[in-house]
Amino acid sequence: MSVQTDVYGEWVKYLLLPSQAFALLIGLIEWGQVDLLLSDWLYRLQSATHGWPLRNSYLTNTVIHKGGRGFVVLLAVGLSITVGVGYKRQGVQDIYPGLLYLLCCFVLTVLIVGGLKIVTHVNCPWDLLRYGGSQPYVPTFQALPDNVKPGRCFPAGHAAGGYAWVALFFFAKVYRPELRWWGLGAALLLGMIFDVAQQLRGAHFVSHGLWSLMIAWWVASLGYLVWLKRRVTRIRAEPRVC
Repeated sequence: MSVQTDVYGEWVKYLLLPSQAFALLIGLIEWGQVDLLLSDWLYRLQSATHGWPLRNSYLTNTVIHKGGRGFVVLLAVGLSITVGVGYKRQGVQDIYPGLLYLLCCFVLTVLIVGGLKIVTHVNCPWDLLRYGGSQPYVPTFQALPDNVKPGRCFPAGHAAGGYAWVALFFFAKVYRPELRWWGLGAALLLGMIFDVAQQLRGAHFVSHGLWSLMIAWWVASLGYLVWLKRRVTRIRAEPRVC
């Protein structure tokens, strides 16, 4: 197999096919109003008097939401320090491009999701009349009527902090291929914990988290295909000076 064919195959495998699957899934969710169906069920399930009792519960709010955010920030700060001081250090130098890639993927994912939350103006479920709030439901990609107060709930910011680490899949693929699925699984588990907790609190619809996951995957896969793989291949091809 030629190098060109291998490169094309990776673009298809890691970018095109996941994007097509995501588009199909999101289309089905929008068509079937899965966001509303699932949130209706969660809303009724939590309380006979309605409401979102888990919004301020110790587990979902204090441990998972606030504690999870602190945990992710701690990971990012630790990675930033390693990147900042590790350029010339033995044992770090060999994987330095990968560490820089991980940090950039995390920062870009969080920034993109945060920026979209500002411009999309989507309300949280707990803001909606249907769930005890004050705003009418407006589909995600429909312009808000003048009488609707803009929200900042799309995509899911908290879930993005977990899903951003899907870049571990490509990091491990380059340096420890046998661990790549473990890295992906850990990132998906962390993101799903954050995602589900926020849905239970009434902060997000299921599609909000899926969009955050896909944004994280786009950032990670493009970073790998465009820069990380080429950079590491170039470094490994350079003659080492003893």
